[in-house]
Amino acid sequence: MSSPSEVVLFIHSTGTGPLLWSGVPDEAIGRRKKLLPANIGYPPNPPVERGRVVTAKDDAVEVAKAIPDDASRVHVVAHSYGALVALHVMSALADRVASAFFFEPVLFGALRTANDADTDPEAVRQAREFAANPWFLHDEQKGGREEWLETFIDYWNRPGSWSRMPEPLREATRALGWKMFQEVRSVFFDETPFDRWVVTAPTTVAVGERTTVASRAMSRAFVRGRPNARLVEVAGVNHMAPLTHPAKVHEVLADHMARSNRGGGGEP
Repeated sequence: MSSPSEVVLFIHSTGTGPLLWSGVPDEAIGRRKKLLPANIGYPPNPPVERGRVVTAKDDAVEVAKAIPDDASRVHVVAHSYGALVALHVMSALADRVASAFFFEPVLFGALRTANDADTDPEAVRQAREFAANPWFLHDEQKGGREEWLETFIDYWNRPGSWSRMPEPLREATRALGWKMFQEVRSVFFDETPFDRWVVTAPTTVAVGERTTVASRAMSRAFVRGRPNARLVEVAGVNHMAPLTHPAKVHEVLADHMARSNRGGGGEP
């Protein structure tokens, strides 16, 4: 049974929102208190005005406000960009971190600067190609606008995904565009190597069977060399599984929470 002072902090990804994690069953997290803060710029927070610079560290400060002062143990659950935010939150929490569950942590800065033999060279090439794009990370006029959003959405889903989205959803995404641009910049410009992040609590990194080459490489690289961490592949899903196939992700999360209760980490 969990302690009353244990909480689970859920951190959402780029272009989603707290609803991404709101459907996690109470049983999956041992009926611990669920914290569902919004990143800066996402409802119910006010939008980020174009031109304002916001980093993952800024988001970490914002979402950490949701953690009660009397929470002695914090389980952290995050998707994609949310994992970079989570790592900053966890650095501040130190030994209050009870466990970490990441679905495909996106750390492109670490990937594009990787020079070890264990990281997929094709994934590194893709990351460097994105970073070298003359406008995707650097053009503040295009950043977060229609062409940028189409490139981002289609990359993480499949070609044509942006054009197939219902117009009300596209309009809601446009309202987040500048902040999304800031988030993507954060994951590319933060070059902290995978192994420099100090994570000593039991950790699970889940990766979709149908994800991108780059995302698979980042998930594997984060787990590599961490005896407290394990990599779990989720069959039949891609990077957006917490949104498109939540039940499969919740099942892996429930197993992670059960293992953390036993103090488990690493391989089965």
